[in-house]
Amino acid sequence: MTKDSVQVGLVGLGFIGKIHAHAYQAIPYCFGNGQVQANLRALLRTHVGSDAELLRSLGSPFETAQPQEFIDQDLDMVDVCSPNYLHPQHVMLALEKGKHVYCEKPLAANLTQARALAQAAEKAGVLTHSAFTMRYYPAAQQAKSILASGILGEIYNFRAYLFHNSYMDPQRPTSWRLQKDISGGGALTDLGVHNIDMVRYLLGDAKWVQCRTRTFITQRPKSAGSTEMVPVDVDDWALCMLEMENGARGSVETTRMSGGITDTSRIQIFGSEGSLEINFLNPLQVSLYDRKHAQTTVGPTDFPLADGQRPLKNIYPPAKLSMGTFIDTHFASIMDFLHCIQENKPSPAGFSESLKVQEILEAAYLSADRNGETIALPLV
Repeated sequence: MTKDSVQVGLVGLGFIGKIHAHAYQAIPYCFGNGQVQANLRALLRTHVGSDAELLRSLGSPFETAQPQEFIDQDLDMVDVCSPNYLHPQHVMLALEKGKHVYCEKPLAANLTQARALAQAAEKAGVLTHSAFTMRYYPAAQQAKSILASGILGEIYNFRAYLFHNSYMDPQRPTSWRLQKDISGGGALTDLGVHNIDMVRYLLGDAKWVQCRTRTFITQRPKSAGSTEMVPVDVDDWALCMLEMENGARGSVETTRMSGGITDTSRIQIFGSEGSLEINFLNPLQVSLYDRKHAQTTVGPTDFPLADGQRPLKNIYPPAKLSMGTFIDTHFASIMDFLHCIQENKPSPAGFSESLKVQEILEAAYLSADRNGETIALPLV
């Protein structure tokens, strides 16, 4: 691709679709001349005609509920923000037309679907990217550089957790996120997937996984105000134990039932010569303990970028133009992929990465179904 502006088709305009649309709109404000740009050309959605003011602010993209009309537009890339169970059909829609694909996490509802999508993308010869946005926090990239330097020595163990309290109310009605055949899973699929990816991003592939899950509220109202109750068949809480190929062992814990403590997330990694911690409530700086010097440093480090990393200054909003760290990381993830498209280079967060995360998810649920049995990876 040689043109500066990537023509984007967006699938879905729910909460996360709006975040993505906002990111495309913000590119000229954050990065002016000399940077890749994007044009939101088409929108595939169910509720055509709603959000009129928003659509006008986005340049009035073509909108339709018909997949064929959507994909027939002049698009370079399709950005999939539909519910999990719809990812396969929307990703395949793009692949069959040879379009590059950006897809929200997880890639699919199960490993079989994810494998099929990754194989189809490779056959189509297009570029792909998964929305593992936690990789794009400045502290995460700092941690990646620290680990690549070897300063922590042999990695012994780690802990990663993400706590959210969005489903504490038993009267909160059911949704697609609480139905396994649509979502693929519960808290582990919705939230824990980010920490699974972060552990892999920082420490490499996993050798085995053990997992326990629990559903605390087993039925919910069918709709707001309804007395009809429907079953919940996904996890409210999950705890995974993993051993990595480098020998490190640790845990990934996640819940949507954290009882008033919301959006709390940390990753801690301990080695023979030091440790590091990322607190995602303050995700701009990593905390590094260097045992040799008995010194703790908080903030940016001067370690060189790890292989495959793009300098954040090229994709992350400048401090004075921050849209909040949640949107900033989505923005940086999108910008990274736009640069990959412009350079015709594979993304470091392509479908091959998403497939490995999906494999750990599948193994975790298999382990939970078998009372915490150790499941070896890769799955065959």
